[in-house]
Amino acid sequence: MTGHSAGQGIQSPAMRRVRDLLRGPAIVCAGQATIREAAKLMTDAGRRAVVIPTETSGFGIFTEGDLRARVVVGGIDSNQPVSTVMTPSAVTVDPDRLGADAVTDMLEYGLRHLPVVTEAGALMGVLELSDLLTSATNQGFELRAALATAQDDAHLVETARAVPVLVTELVASRVSPLDIGATLAVLIDVTVRRAIELVVGGDERPDFAWLSLGSGARREALPSSDIDSALVWGGESHHEGADAAKTIHDILDLCGFPRDTKNAVATQARFARTLPQWRTALRKWVSNPYQDQALVMLSMLADARVVAGDPALDPRPAALDQLRLHPAVMRLLLREAVGDKAKLHSFKDVMTRRTGTVDLKASAVQPIVNIARWAGISVGARTSSTLERLKAAAGSGFLLDDDAQVLIESFEVLQQIRVRHQTDQFAAGRPPTDEVVISELTPLSRSLLSNAVREVAGVQRRLEYAASASALPDIDP
Repeated sequence: MTGHSAGQGIQSPAMRRVRDLLRGPAIVCAGQATIREAAKLMTDAGRRAVVIPTETSGFGIFTEGDLRARVVVGGIDSNQPVSTVMTPSAVTVDPDRLGADAVTDMLEYGLRHLPVVTEAGALMGVLELSDLLTSATNQGFELRAALATAQDDAHLVETARAVPVLVTELVASRVSPLDIGATLAVLIDVTVRRAIELVVGGDERPDFAWLSLGSGARREALPSSDIDSALVWGGESHHEGADAAKTIHDILDLCGFPRDTKNAVATQARFARTLPQWRTALRKWVSNPYQDQALVMLSMLADARVVAGDPALDPRPAALDQLRLHPAVMRLLLREAVGDKAKLHSFKDVMTRRTGTVDLKASAVQPIVNIARWAGISVGARTSSTLERLKAAAGSGFLLDDDAQVLIESFEVLQQIRVRHQTDQFAAGRPPTDEVVISELTPLSRSLLSNAVREVAGVQRRLEYAASASALPDIDP
């Protein structure tokens, strides 16, 4: 593939492994050390966190923020052991994860420091937010906190108006489109959770799981993304829950996060079931994938993610297992991923004339997402991220290394063009969409777009040929 990676941030922090972003080994102290001693260690090393090994939870962490909030403001004697003020069970990150995923973790939990720990439990260092993002993203953490603590519906709606402004600032700061998508997805998640708390109460874990579907579930949201959702009820079916789901989506609509126009939302009975009902539906869909929009429903559940409620009610693991147990259904997913090339040919004609409009998502992005879903599930990947699925499948026999890299680079280029186009629409007072007027693109964007579409179509053709020649391996469940 030519021209895609230049200047597009392939080696940006978002696309680099966490191990390559570390500034050095972690600053470590014992839990018996005093707060004063721990603070001096940070100061002397020029770091903002110390890690404390624990007997029960692996690692604790004590940060400059803890020093201000828990010690200075809290009036705690600095001669007390640091173990009394540390976070005892620190959220950690694997050194081989992408920087973009670490950003998502930080935003999800409202953290600015993540100890980097190997699968064997070895501490490699501490990843800081400043290692990953520009100053514009710090505003994302402030906005996240404001959304999570909104006092009522009106306050939540008012606060959410800052989300598209933040996205625009991230684009202007040249933040990777992958980071932007992850940041936006987390802010949407926080808004959804707060809306649920305001509607059903937040004192205890509710007897349901609220699922995010689509691009939001994959952490690939853009300003044009709408809200696809589903509910999994604990116990018996809760018909009264439809009213709550409607109120929640009404709030989200006002926040600027509109519900899916095709009614893939929790207000519909089709998307609100008990866990046994979801499992029964899964068995029906894999046994007869030609009816009841089975492939659409299976694809949605394969990407789903629990945003609020009880994670034990998550139907996604069962969906992934059912798909791998039914190779015929997986072949249909592959056929869907490689079969719809008519839009790409049409796109080429439009590009040649440099006239008309093109839907970037349907014409180029969706084929990548579909290929990644098929390939990722085929190799047993449990992630829903398009890029992580492609990386997991690369060189597996299902997807060549070169093809995986082509799709990864094409995906980032297309996401970059999409997010810039949509923020330009927002700045002009128009609703963000994926409809692009070709004549309005810069020559460079037209060239990158044309190359990406051609490359994606080429991967589709190779996969189609391999499938017809039975050159793909069997799925090992």
